[in-house]
Amino acid sequence: MAIQLKGKEKKAYKEFEKQGKKIFSQAKKQGLIAINNRAGLFIDGRPNRRWWFADKENNLLISVEFGLCDEEALAMLAKNENK
Repeated sequence: MAIQLKGKEKKAYKEFEKQGKKIFSQAKKQGLIAINNRAGLFIDGRPNRRWWFADKENNLLISVEFGLCDEEALAMLAKNENK
């Protein structure tokens, strides 16, 4: 059963998909494994996911237990990139 999106919702969903691709690519560049819950949680009227990151070499989880929202995940990756 597919949900039909209109106007603002469609634009928000496209941005949501772009953001996910960006997080995966940045994590890969930094040698991390990006894991998400694949669920679009609606927080403040926008879809959101939870993200966890693991180190690729030793497979240890390096992010917080409850997961990071999309914006938090991007901020963490940007901070790690500058180190």
